Amino acid sequence: VAPGEVFDMVRVKRSRSRLEGLNFFEKVDASPEPTDIPNRKDLVISVEEKNTGNLTLGAGFSSIEQLVGYVEMSQGNFDLFNPPYFTGDGQKFRVRATLGTRSQDYVISFIEPWFMDRMLQFSTDLYHRDIEYNSDEFRETRTGARFGLTQALANNLRGSVSYTIENVDLDFRN
Repeated sequence: VAPGEVFDMVRVKRSRSRLEGLNFFEKVDASPEPTDIPNRKDLVISVEEKNTGNLTLGAGFSSIEQLVGYVEMSQGNFDLFNPPYFTGDGQKFRVRATLGTRSQDYVISFIEPWFMDRMLQFSTDLYHRDIEYNSDEFRETRTGARFGLTQALANNLRGSVSYTIENVDLDFRN
């Protein structure tokens, strides 16, 4: 819904649903309130913010990897240009490190949902993977980056394009 439009409950519900879908708010309420102008109402949207940051730690065991542990920090309402808190702009940021007895995996991810002042999502992943369990004869190291753009095409339909550049190194054992 937009200011000055004729009141339409279907569009109000859709707007409320879209706000809830952002996953920034614990509670979203939309209620019409009377005004001094006859046959006009104000639509008041009330939101209650929720925590959008997470720190996750974990450990496990598998028959291939044996012992593995990870740490991940993510912020779902990130703002690259708002130090020292880095929150409030709707960007998404994630840093993850996974360390195992036979592999290491490091990933940094960033998503800008409103790229170049358009409803165009830009995403990037930077990563480094060091893997020993693919073969006893070699060690595989992958370092790379992925850049992507996503555009909403219609309700619940999105189109994406991405580009990945990667360096793969195989270290053969004698």
